[in-house]
This record gives sequence, C-alpha cells and structure tokens, in this order.
Amino acid sequence: TRTRTHARYNMSLYRLCKISVLVGTTTVAGALVFERQQRRAREWQHEALREFSRASYNAPPPEYSGPLFKPRLDFPSKPNPEGETFPWLDLDFKKEPERYLLAVRDYCLDGNTEHDFRVEENQVRGWYHIPWMSFLPTGREPIHGLTMERPAATGMLSDSQRHRLQTWAVAFYNAPGAFIIGNVWEKPWQPKLDGVVFPEGTIGFKLLFTEGSAEDVPYLKGTPVWKASIARQPEEPGDRGLPVDMRLIQMDVAVRDERADIGWVFGTFVYHSSHPHHAPWRRLVPVCLQWGNDPDLTVQRYQEGGRPAQTWNNPRVREMGILSGSRPYLGWLGRANGPVDNFKSCCASCHSTASVPDKNNTVPRAVPPSRPERPEELMRWFRNLKAGEPFEEGRKSMDYSQQLKSSIYQYNEWAKTHRPQTLLDKAALWWQRLLQVHPFPNAPLPSSGSNK
Repeated sequence: TRTRTHARYNMSLYRLCKISVLVGTTTVAGALVFERQQRRAREWQHEALREFSRASYNAPPPEYSGPLFKPRLDFPSKPNPEGETFPWLDLDFKKEPERYLLAVRDYCLDGNTEHDFRVEENQVRGWYHIPWMSFLPTGREPIHGLTMERPAATGMLSDSQRHRLQTWAVAFYNAPGAFIIGNVWEKPWQPKLDGVVFPEGTIGFKLLFTEGSAEDVPYLKGTPVWKASIARQPEEPGDRGLPVDMRLIQMDVAVRDERADIGWVFGTFVYHSSHPHHAPWRRLVPVCLQWGNDPDLTVQRYQEGGRPAQTWNNPRVREMGILSGSRPYLGWLGRANGPVDNFKSCCASCHSTASVPDKNNTVPRAVPPSRPERPEELMRWFRNLKAGEPFEEGRKSMDYSQQLKSSIYQYNEWAKTHRPQTLLDKAALWWQRLLQVHPFPNAPLPSSGSNK
C-alpha cells in the first residue's frame, strides 16, 4: 500500500512538473505568438495599402511611353471643402430635364477635358477615383484606368454593328461623394460598411468607351479616342494586349438630389457626330433622365399603353440611330438606360441593388431574372428605394453606388488569400503535442493528421 501511495505521489508530482513546464512554455510561446501576430498585422496593413492604391491590373506595355493612370485617393476630410454651389439644384429636372442634364455634364467636364481626365491636374474642382479596382482580371488597365464592362452584342449599338465589341469605363466622384468613399476606406484593410449615405450635391460620373470604329457605330465619327491596354478577348479579361483605340460612346451620371423620389437622379449622354459644337467632348447629347423606378409600370400596363412617369427620354433617340433596331427600348419598358446597357433593366434599378457583399462575397444580381417565378418577383427590381435603403432585408446598402460595391467585392477577394490567420488554436494543439500532456485522460489524444 505504501508503495502504491508513493507511486501515485511520484506520478502526481511528475504531472505537476510537466504542467508547470507547460505553463511556463505557454507563457513564452504566447508572447512569441502575440509578437508574431502583431508583426503580421502590420505587414497585412502595408499590403492592403499597396493594393488599395494599386494603379492597374496589368503593367503598361513596353511599347507604350505616354502618360499613365494615377488614381486620386486623397479624399477630402469635409463633404464640401470649397463651399461649392451646385447649379443643377436650381433647376426642376421634371420640367427642364435637358437643362438639368447639361448643367451636370458641364460641371463634370470643366477642368477635365483640358487635361484628358488626369483629374489630379484639374484646376477647377477636385475629382477622385474609387480604390481597390485593380485586383481582379477585369480591373483597371494602366493608361486611363479603364475597367471592363459588359460587352456589346452584335447590333446592340447600331444597325451596322456586325460583331461583338468590348466596353471599358472609368468613374469619378466629386468632393461630397469622395468624402463618403474616404470614410468607408479610412483604413484600407478594414472598410466601414454601416450607414453609407451620400450627401446632396454628390455626383458620380462614368465615361464609357467602345473598341468599335465609326464604321461599326456611325454616330461616333469624330469622337474622342483613348489608347487603352485592354483584354485581347472578353472571355480572358486578364490577358491584356497592346494599346488599342477606344472611342467615347457614353457618359453616365448619378446625382444625389433630395427632390427625387429615390433621392438620386440618373442620366445618360451619348456622343453624337451630328452635334454642332466644335469641342468633341461637348457633343455628348442628353439621352435620358430618371428620378424613380416606376414601380407600377408592369408588362401588362405597358402593353395597355402605359409609359414611364419617372423617366424622361430624348424623343430623337431612334432618329439619331442611338436606339438600334435590335432593341425595343433603351431601358426596360422605356425606362432610362444607355445603348451599352442591358435593356432588361434600367439605371436606377441596377444601382438600387448596390449592397455590401455577404460572407460568401455574393451580392444581389443587378439585372432581374429573365424568367421570374412570379410577376411580382420581377418588380422587386423596380422599387423606389430611398437613399441608403438596402435592396434585401439583412443587407447593408451602398447607397446606389455600384462602384463602391465593386471596391468592397475586390477587397474581399484579395483578403481571402492575404488575411492573417489566427494562430491560437493551432498553437495550443502544438503545445499539447510537444509536451505530450493531455489534461483530459479519458479523451483521445489529437490525431497527428491535418484537419482541414
């Protein structure tokens, strides 16, 4: 009995010593793990900052020696630092849609056309870009920062278009819009996603270019031409080639205006050679303006003669050749859209889906389903959602900004392979195996195999 008691005592003492060693080792190892995690966090932040401001997906071709795209990301600390007034707010967009659109157009072009939209050189007002737009293969090309858009199918842009054409674009925000973007991306490695609502006066505009020629799209004769290092084929967006000529075809604007039913006014311009202005950029002709989604305009109502009440369409679009014979309207049932856009949707509908991606990095589809189970399901895409109101319950809104949504999406894709992993669980398992101490005698020891 005394021998067994003595043996148990020795075993307890042995275990106590091993546990003491474990505690001491844990303390040292814990400090090492903490220091390593801190170092990795700093490296992660540096990597995120570099990707945040990365200028392009692909390097400039060796044969190109001209100026390169520089994203402007020094976002203002105030929504209107220069105390600007916004001339379109004095105009009634319902009564004078063309005047409203032209006021917005000229505001966007002033100081930019003189510098080929190198906005860091604009001496009139500040314009800014969206970060995190160069990680995916569809991301920015190096000369003008264009990103890939939906290609234009044969006959989509004009009746003389005989083959599919690539479309690429670049977007800009004025100071009020850039202030919100800067708030979201105050930390390039940790976006703030709550309560995104742009202030009144915000303008975002996008220039869209096609690889088509004036033979493909006759109304593009004399349009501004940019060189761009785009994809060789749209199926392989990351396979970029030598610079090619890209022709301006369309300009989209999104204007934060509290008077609109959705808090935003959307407009589209198309370059047209028939415009008499001597400056090519001023030949951007107003095509449509939209301040709501016309939630009551169903297919049945359209067939009965109903038309959009929250959209103005230029009555000359068919005459000018902007509305090709292959499409019944620019936007769904006559709602606002441009020639490069999908006529199964419209400007406000598409932008209303802009949401923070979920844990799987998925977002609501921008275009309604072609064959919805019920007619009312289709109309979910044509609700008048207020500024900042989410498209789906439980999601966070990006307040009609598809550009901001895209930047979050690309950040998430980058983070999947770059985010630091927590080492605590692995370290604990490693310490247990190292000392062969198992605090729960009746449970099996961890397997030596990996658990993925």
